[in-house]
Amino acid sequence: MSYKFSNDKPIFMQIEEILKSKIISKEILPGEKLKSVRELSSEFQVNPNTIQNALKNLEDSGLIYTDRTNGKFVSNDNKSIEESKSLQLKTLTNDYINKMTAFGLDKKEIIKLIKENLND
Repeated sequence: MSYKFSNDKPIFMQIEEILKSKIISKEILPGEKLKSVRELSSEFQVNPNTIQNALKNLEDSGLIYTDRTNGKFVSNDNKSIEESKSLQLKTLTNDYINKMTAFGLDKKEIIKLIKENLND
């Protein structure tokens, strides 16, 4: 798979978001071992230090942990995963609302638009 990174934020943050999305969507399951830094570096076609930065942030947020002899694993702490998912969904929702407001829509119009699209 080839990833295209944008210029609006550091690549390690974009990789962190990709991995976070895979964790909160259960594409990578709790307790599952992550690929090695070298494998992820190859997959994303970036320097291993970039991967290390992304993984450090994921570990700091409680989404992954390190087993010193076996590698990095997705946390079994469903509460951390659900909190991260909730925060991500809130951010996406706020971004959407802000964009729609910038187009001049009010709350009622935004809700109407969402309902119409859900019914399609």
